Amino acid sequence: MGTAPPPAPGGPVHPQLFGTSSLAPPDRGLRLVVADTAAEVAAAQALEAEVFLDSFDNTPEVMEQEYGHYADRSRYVVVLDDSDGSALGMMRLIVPDAAGELKTLTDVAGPPWQVSVPDSLRSAGLADRVVWDVATLAVARGHRSGAGRGEVTLALCHGLYRFSRLSGVEGWVTVLDDRVLRLLRVMGVPWTVMPGAGSEYYLGSPASTPCVCLLDDIAPNMRARRPDVAPVMLDGELPTISATPADLAAGRGERVGVTYG
Repeated sequence: MGTAPPPAPGGPVHPQLFGTSSLAPPDRGLRLVVADTAAEVAAAQALEAEVFLDSFDNTPEVMEQEYGHYADRSRYVVVLDDSDGSALGMMRLIVPDAAGELKTLTDVAGPPWQVSVPDSLRSAGLADRVVWDVATLAVARGHRSGAGRGEVTLALCHGLYRFSRLSGVEGWVTVLDDRVLRLLRVMGVPWTVMPGAGSEYYLGSPASTPCVCLLDDIAPNMRARRPDVAPVMLDGELPTISATPADLAAGRGERVGVTYG
């Protein structure tokens, strides 16, 4: 999972990072949704393709090879601009098949990590629990950092959290570019290194780390470490982005299997 790496944070993220900004006035028509139409999925995939090509030189062929066969099991959390239907931010989630297969778990079992997945999940407290894969994260240029711009990233994190909770998910796995991992940790999202793994080259990222997150840890961690951010991340109190329960409901995206590209 990756996005265009933000500038390395030099200290705590201040509350104004997530406040209102001239980039997105309240009447602009920005919505946080789990994509439930072909057009919404296409918008998410277009941004994903653009950012991953620009940031990691992942061509459409690479993206198809890596993610194409997960089309039917992909769900997309998206910040949409209703004025033109484009996506300002997106996350691709992959749900497990009947055998529990997830891209991250398959990848970390091979080189360079060669992690024992059953042992790692057991050590992380995720054995025999409902786990989803946070496979990609992409944010449009101009909405990645700076005063007011972090709202898109936090909106995606809120959508991921709310949709996962409503869907009965107990944990996430991912491979995060290390710069993105640092930013998310500063925001208070408690991603931890997957037991047995470390930072390695991965799909164009010079340094990425397999991580896990237990959903039960998120709320207490956020409220203790980032009480300024918790209302946004946990409760969806987004200043300029609309987030309604119906748009993040369990079951959204299940009937929208769209192949990559």
